[in-house]
Amino acid sequence: MSNSVTRVQQALSDLAAGRTVALAGSAGGDPDGYLLLAAEKASPAALASMVRHSSGFVCAAVTRRVCERLGLPPMMGTIPDQASDWYTVSVDAIAGVGTGISAADRARTLAMLANPDSATGDFTRPGHVVPARARENGVLETRGPAEVITDLARAAGLRPVGAFAALVSEEDPTRIANEDETRDFAQAQQLTWLSADDVAIYRRVSELHVRCTFTITRESPYGELLTSGFRSEVTGTDYIAYRIGRPQSADAPWIHVHRESDFAPHADSTDPDRQAMFARIAAHGDGVVLIERNTNDLDSYTLTSEQQDRRRIDRNADIAQVIRELGISSLQLLDPPADLRGTLEIMGIEASVLSHADAGSTVKAPTCTTTSTAHTVAGLVRHGDQRGRELGFPTANLELDTEAGSPSSEAHLVDGVWAGHCALADGRSIPPQSR
Repeated sequence: MSNSVTRVQQALSDLAAGRTVALAGSAGGDPDGYLLLAAEKASPAALASMVRHSSGFVCAAVTRRVCERLGLPPMMGTIPDQASDWYTVSVDAIAGVGTGISAADRARTLAMLANPDSATGDFTRPGHVVPARARENGVLETRGPAEVITDLARAAGLRPVGAFAALVSEEDPTRIANEDETRDFAQAQQLTWLSADDVAIYRRVSELHVRCTFTITRESPYGELLTSGFRSEVTGTDYIAYRIGRPQSADAPWIHVHRESDFAPHADSTDPDRQAMFARIAAHGDGVVLIERNTNDLDSYTLTSEQQDRRRIDRNADIAQVIRELGISSLQLLDPPADLRGTLEIMGIEASVLSHADAGSTVKAPTCTTTSTAHTVAGLVRHGDQRGRELGFPTANLELDTEAGSPSSEAHLVDGVWAGHCALADGRSIPPQSR
């Protein structure tokens, strides 16, 4: 089990018990450290500790539904479509509080915000707790403290309302603690710490975010291909999985993941490299060719390099979920994209990597008998099209009639393709035949 999943599981247990959790910042996201609490479990003592070690600015992470039910509009001047944080008008609970500023009063206000029976009239405005509206899809949309605590509270079986406050640096009280300081503080205070990325990984492991959009059977030179399309609700990316044989019941089937680089590949659908990969997997017996569609070039213009890296990791998680949906839990990867194997293992899929050379050595070399009047060779049939390009098709489909080991003037191909030459898995080549 990955460290990310373990940390989140411990944090869920702590939040359900009313304990504080530390959120460490990250270089690619919010760099600040925070202290987190589940609102319905927040005690006056826990709030007092949060105020003592933080800037004292306590926010209540709430969902859109809570904002609508309790009448919490955006804070004056907020432009929701442009704001990174959706702060609403500040509130205090009316019943059971004094001035609203004490730890006990703020704990009471948090409990009322989490109470599904609370109504608009149960709060005064302004107050000493500032609700921050979390994004709809949580950390899978924005990796901020509001999204982290609402996702965690929901996963812990609690109401998706929490409290967070920025952790002050002990080394320099004029600034907020960074990632390393947050971890050191958590260790010194015996608190569980985690990152927003940990929560995102946990959600990708425990939830399903890809949906099957179609399944059809396609005839091909490799036999029938069970072909399924998938779309990710997180990245919006489309995937196509071509199943060769029965990979879901095979022991460690071969899987090749191809990321399209061409935005408009349909005018020229022939791809010798992909055809060769189909042939290798077909010769092996069972596997999948998984295509990650590339439908636009917007990311390269609108995202930073760090954001593009994170998006690539998110797509790796998509691929892992597609593989799980195909019923595969153990596999061998053929020339995978960067970081894919690590993501698969985090998500509970056992994966090893095969290079081109490794894959070639595992394919059984064809056997040829020169004492027979005919034999079949297995490998890759190549021929040219009208533009002179070399195309590849799988064999065993090249049947050569022989007399005393010499090829005749006829070569019959089962799939009807005339071969310029037949390249075998062991490196040998059958020379061209004349008609």
